[in-house]
Amino acid sequence: MKPSGPEGLSGQEPGTSGLFAVRMSGRTPPRKHFGETLRTSRYGHRLIRDEYALVNKRRSTRLPRELYTDAAWEDEAWAFEDEDHIFFSDEYCAMQRKAALENFDLNMDFFKQLSGKAFMDVVSRTSSANKNLGVVTNLSDFSGVEGIYVMVLDRYKQIYVGYTGDIRARIKRHWSGTKQFDRLIFGNKDSSVLSIDSFRALDTTRIFAAKTTRGFEQEGRLVSALPPDFLLNRVPGGERIMGARFFPWEIKQRLLKPVRPEEPHPEDVAE
Repeated sequence: MKPSGPEGLSGQEPGTSGLFAVRMSGRTPPRKHFGETLRTSRYGHRLIRDEYALVNKRRSTRLPRELYTDAAWEDEAWAFEDEDHIFFSDEYCAMQRKAALENFDLNMDFFKQLSGKAFMDVVSRTSSANKNLGVVTNLSDFSGVEGIYVMVLDRYKQIYVGYTGDIRARIKRHWSGTKQFDRLIFGNKDSSVLSIDSFRALDTTRIFAAKTTRGFEQEGRLVSALPPDFLLNRVPGGERIMGARFFPWEIKQRLLKPVRPEEPHPEDVAE
């Protein structure tokens, strides 16, 4: 089954020097993708290694100081350059960036080892089994619409499922930001799943969506039904996600292993 998104799969491989040079020049021309105009972005329109794990020294989240014991507070002091533990030290940033890039490479190898045929079958079955999910060609049709959405990343053989009060706005937020530097790894570097927010707009090749006020229920069912190897969600779906701090056993982990040395290892993931 050929990808049906407006952009389909580009002939330009992510990570190639030509694309990187165009991005860095700031002259990436505007283009349409699912009806949205994609303008020049600091992070480009496709995920590439050179623009992954860019250092941000500011901590994204933290528990109030009063919830720490003095010993626990002192134990993590090495990772910060200020007494309030807000800005990371150079030592922490170097370690985090190294680990994040190692995890990136392992995830790319993981994607290469997946079956393209099996993935296409999963997408087809998911669409057939959920009749309320329609193919999205223009996101403006879902502006302000509460419901469930399914983002398909054909090149990486991955699916992401979400529920939101505004489908168009939520998907655009996935595309326009980037995962916080200190949250790139969720678990450990040898098993952490890449965040959907690390991928860029053109990595999404198909979108399905449905208007519903019972999206938590359907989101939970879809997340549970999809094969873990093809599912990009890092945590359980449904109401459990609202304002929750997840237990270690709830965080999705993957058995990541590098491609065997004797196998071809192209810069991009396999078609």
